[in-house]
Amino acid sequence: MARGKPDYHDVYRSFDWTSVLRELGWDGAQQSINLGHTIIDRHAGSDQIALYWFGRDGSSATLTYRDLKIISDKFANLLLSLGVAEGDRIAGVLPRIPETLAIMIGTWKAGGVYVPIFSGFGRDAIAFRIRHCGAKIVCTHDQYRARIPELSGATVVTVAGSSGKTPSSDINFWDAMNRQSDALDLVPRSRRDPAVILYTSGSTGEPKGVQISGNFLAAVRPFMKYGGDVRPGDMFWPTGDPGWGWGFVCYHAALAMGVPVVSHEAPPTAELFVDLLERQQITNVATVPTTLRAVMAEGAEKLINRKLRLRCISSCGEPLNAEVVHFFQKTTGVTPCDQYGSSENGLPVGNFNGLDAPVKPGSMGNPMPGHDMAVVDEHGVEVGVGTVGYIALRPSTEGYYSVGYWDDMERTHSLFRNGWLVVGDLARRDEDGYFWFEGRADDLIKTSGYRVGPFEIESAILHHPLVAEAAAIGKPDGMKGQIIKAFVTLKPGQAKSPNFEQEIQDVVRERVGNHAFPREVVVMDVLPKTESGKIQRFKLRASG
Repeated sequence: MARGKPDYHDVYRSFDWTSVLRELGWDGAQQSINLGHTIIDRHAGSDQIALYWFGRDGSSATLTYRDLKIISDKFANLLLSLGVAEGDRIAGVLPRIPETLAIMIGTWKAGGVYVPIFSGFGRDAIAFRIRHCGAKIVCTHDQYRARIPELSGATVVTVAGSSGKTPSSDINFWDAMNRQSDALDLVPRSRRDPAVILYTSGSTGEPKGVQISGNFLAAVRPFMKYGGDVRPGDMFWPTGDPGWGWGFVCYHAALAMGVPVVSHEAPPTAELFVDLLERQQITNVATVPTTLRAVMAEGAEKLINRKLRLRCISSCGEPLNAEVVHFFQKTTGVTPCDQYGSSENGLPVGNFNGLDAPVKPGSMGNPMPGHDMAVVDEHGVEVGVGTVGYIALRPSTEGYYSVGYWDDMERTHSLFRNGWLVVGDLARRDEDGYFWFEGRADDLIKTSGYRVGPFEIESAILHHPLVAEAAAIGKPDGMKGQIIKAFVTLKPGQAKSPNFEQEIQDVVRERVGNHAFPREVVVMDVLPKTESGKIQRFKLRASG
């Protein structure tokens, strides 16, 4: 047993979901809960800090659990006054600001389903998600207001920034909040009801809305406790956006544990990341490989002279390079622990900050306690050691996470093979039981920690007046994991303009987001296709 940590195999064998439910204050015999109460209200009886927030402009705010309880109660009352009923969808296109947390928590207190929409998306990507989920209320910030489409039957609630102004058609967040009572009757919902619709891009077709149940707090508890080793007393910094899966999970799971969260409005550059680690004496960080690689690129001197209290590093979003693991081991004495997850199955595999389980740099790790994992073939039959197959989760009564795709039973049914939940990621398992990521069975691109579907990129590129067809792939990159590379054909009689590549990049930035623009653009005479007309992206990947 290393450094007094419990043995992984002992914990895995003896794990009991009853202890998780007890820690969350849930009665296993009753399915009725309210996430707002679980996450915030249970801890609001004192002046315990919940959030340390830092703005782009140097401003800051510290909120207690009591503060968040009052604000979220008022927002829930605002929703109820607007006619929100149990199960209605509340979409949020919001930056990393304190109001965002209050809106999420208040939605659940009112019985609503929160739909986080990444603030980096362009107007087309935002419009699709809002319309597809049938949002009754859209919450945004004035810096993103121009991207919100005209909506029939939906109300827009806008948080005013430095201007203090919102469109006359909108509800001004703080003006409305100041008129609300903080006396609230919570709306209970089943743990098996959807609490979140998190959109994940598909390689073909439109993005899918993954319905995440209220039970997500229980399902990710093994990661928080054993993978992340998040403890009371930690200064915990999840660097991700709360509108994206990894950041969303870490924010709420930590708060539910009574652990304060550090939040910075700006995405972390290498400089900001290291500075905040030192300035706030961060003890536990959950981040993405891109950030860790950016710090490594700055060199060891970036870290070795810093006065840090860092105890744990967790990473998720794409495979973590072995070189990054070795770099942080040498410069900080901390071993970054790679975690694997998806919108559909939570965080079922990983490495462990809190257990005695050796890290094999480059490996995804082992199954989380409470999770039955395997590598299976296309029929859902387990394969042998060293054989590449699909990563598969056996859904359990208490450890489940998602409840299928919103308004898409066909795709929901396709998730299951012989009783296993399979999302399309490929891996192999070694003789010690460790999982090793091998890629995707489809064409999703993972760049800088974001999952990007080629369909959205290609659709945006087609808005360029010269383009006839487009295909997008991920190209391996040492810093970002993958960069996006686009292949296009031109309309008959057209020639490439002098700034063609920049124009393609700009149209994707505008319509999908800054995270999704192609860094390389290649003009081809014809794209490779199957006989039925499907683009063969694997041939484009093979071409380099």
